[in-house]
Amino acid sequence: MSTPTNNPETSNAMTVKYKYRDIKVHSSDEWMADNTKKYRKVFDRWETTYQRVEFSFFNKLFDEADWEAVVRLKCFFHNGSQKNELCNLEQKRSVLKDENIVFIRDSWGNGTPGAYWMRGDYSWEAYIDEVKVGESKFYIEDLGQPAKPDQNQYFEIVSIKMFEGDGQASTLPQKKYLTQFSQKDTRYVWGEFTFKNKTAKDYYAEIFFNFYDDAGQLKGSHPYLTYVNINTEGKDYTIYPGWGGETPGRWKSDAYTMEVVFMDTLIATVPFAVGDSWIEGETQMVAGAVNPVLQSAKQVNIVANKPLEYLLHESLGELNSLTGLTTVKTEVNEMVKLVRFYQETGKDVLNKFSLHTVFTGNPGTGKTTVARIVAKIYKGLGILEKGHLVEVDREGLVAGYVGQTAIKTAEKINEAMGGVLFIDEAYSLATGKGSQYDFGGEAIQIILKRMEDMRGKFGVIVAGYTDNMVEFVESNPGLKSRFDKYFQFDDYSPEEMFTIALGQFAREGVKPDGAAIDHLKKYFDFLHAQRDKHFGNARTVRQVVGESVKNQHLRLASMKKEERTDELMETVIFEDVKEFEAKEISDGRPTIGFRIKK
Repeated sequence: MSTPTNNPETSNAMTVKYKYRDIKVHSSDEWMADNTKKYRKVFDRWETTYQRVEFSFFNKLFDEADWEAVVRLKCFFHNGSQKNELCNLEQKRSVLKDENIVFIRDSWGNGTPGAYWMRGDYSWEAYIDEVKVGESKFYIEDLGQPAKPDQNQYFEIVSIKMFEGDGQASTLPQKKYLTQFSQKDTRYVWGEFTFKNKTAKDYYAEIFFNFYDDAGQLKGSHPYLTYVNINTEGKDYTIYPGWGGETPGRWKSDAYTMEVVFMDTLIATVPFAVGDSWIEGETQMVAGAVNPVLQSAKQVNIVANKPLEYLLHESLGELNSLTGLTTVKTEVNEMVKLVRFYQETGKDVLNKFSLHTVFTGNPGTGKTTVARIVAKIYKGLGILEKGHLVEVDREGLVAGYVGQTAIKTAEKINEAMGGVLFIDEAYSLATGKGSQYDFGGEAIQIILKRMEDMRGKFGVIVAGYTDNMVEFVESNPGLKSRFDKYFQFDDYSPEEMFTIALGQFAREGVKPDGAAIDHLKKYFDFLHAQRDKHFGNARTVRQVVGESVKNQHLRLASMKKEERTDELMETVIFEDVKEFEAKEISDGRPTIGFRIKK
C-alpha cells in the first residue's frame, strides 16, 4: 500500500505547506473514468514498457498563497535488504493558491516490452524539498513470454460463489451460498473466489473484483493482493472479495454482476440479484467477457461504443474534410501527433499538454463545429472519458442574484465532466465590472478553480472575436496561465464560401445552374472584399442558401404539378438568387446576408 514514511508536519507544523495524499503506480497511459489510470501493484514483465508514478499531496496554503516546490521522484529495485536506485527525477513546481490537490507525474523505463523491468520488488519514493514524504511498492513477475496475448499463465479459476454477512463473514466456517440477496437484510455481498496455481514459481497475484448494477454503473470495487508460495503448482487458493457495509441498505433491488479482472484482462463475470428474498444456490460463472445471456446495459454500451482508435481516425477525417481552416487543421493534427508521442514514450500527457484552448475569429468560421470534433478527438486519444461538448454563453452561466451564478456555473461544469465546456463570446463574462448586477467575474473564478481541481477531467474552450478574446485572457492572470493554446479561425475566402454553399445546396437536394453560380460567386466576392469584424462567413452562406431554396420552392409552388419536372425540382436558377446584390448601405458597410431587390 502507499504509505507515508516521514511526516515533517510533527516537527515543524508552521512551515510545512503540504500533506501527503498518495502515490499510485500504473503502466498504461490510458485515461479512465474520474481522471484515473489503471492503477496496479503487480505487473508482468512482458507487458511492461514504462512504469508511471502519480504522486499527489494536499496544498495546506490553499486559498492563501502561492509557493515553490522541488519535487523528486525516485524508483528503487529491492534486492533483499539492499535498495538500488534506478532513477532520480526532479521537477520544479509552482504550487498555486487555488490548487487544492497537487499531482506530480513521471515515468521510467523503455519502450520495448520486457526490455527493462525484470522480475523483482520495486518502489517509488516521493520527496518535497529533499524531505521524503511517501513511498509505494510494486512488483514485476515473469513466467516467460506468453504464447498469445492475455494468456493467464499464473492460475485457472476453480469456482466463484456468493454469500452475505458482516465485515467478518469470510472467516465463518459455514457459508450459505446465494444467487439472490434480500434487499432489506443484505450487508456485505461476498465472493468466494477459488483458483488453482499453474506454476512452481512464487508470485504476487493482484485481482480486481468490480461490482456493477444493471445500468452498468460501478457499485463498488475490491482490489485483492495475495501471495502464492513457491512449489505449490496445482494447489487451490481461496480469497474473499466483498463490498457493502455493516448496516443493510446499500444494495437496492436490481440485477448485478461481479467482474473479475487480472492483469487488465476480464477473466470472469458472475451474475447475481438483489430482491425481496434470499434464493440459495451457486451462481453461474461466465468465463471471460463474452456472454450472450448477460446482455446488461453496460455490456450493450460497450459493444455499441466505437473503439477509441476508430473514433480518433473518424474525428480527424471529419475535421480534415471541412472547407478551409487550413491553419486550424494543421495545429490539431500536430497536437494529435504530439500527444501520441507522449503516450508512446511514457511521458505524462497532462504535464505536457493542456485541454484548455482559446478559439479566436469572426462569427461563422467553424469554431463550434471544430470544438465538437476536438472533444471527440480527446476521447479518441484516451484523454477524456466521454468526448461530448456542452455549449454555453454568458446567459447560461451568469444569474442576476447573489449565489445563483455559482450554482448555474457548477451545473454546467458538472454536465461537461468527461468532455468539453465550450463558452461562446466568453469575453462577455468580463464586462460590466463594478455593477452589482454583474456576476460574470464570479463565473470566471469558479471555472478557473474547477479547471485546477478537476484537472484532466474536462476541457474548456473559450471563443469569440480575436481582439476581444486577447483582452479577455490578458485581463486575468488565472486565465492567462491556464490557456496556452490559441487557434485562429480565419475568414473564409470567396472560393471557400462558394464551396460551402454547394455542399449546403446538395444537402437540400438541389444544385444551382450556370447563371445562379455566376451570380453567387460575384456576390461572395463582394461580401469578402467589403468585410469587417461582423462578417458572417458560413452563417451568411447558410442564410443565402436557405433564402435561395425558399425562393425556389415558392417558384415551384406557383406552377402546376404536372409542370414540375425532376430537373426543375433539383435546380436553383438565377431568379431564385437575383435578390442578392452587391450594394453598400449608407454607412459604407456591405450588406451582410442579402438585400431584397426593389
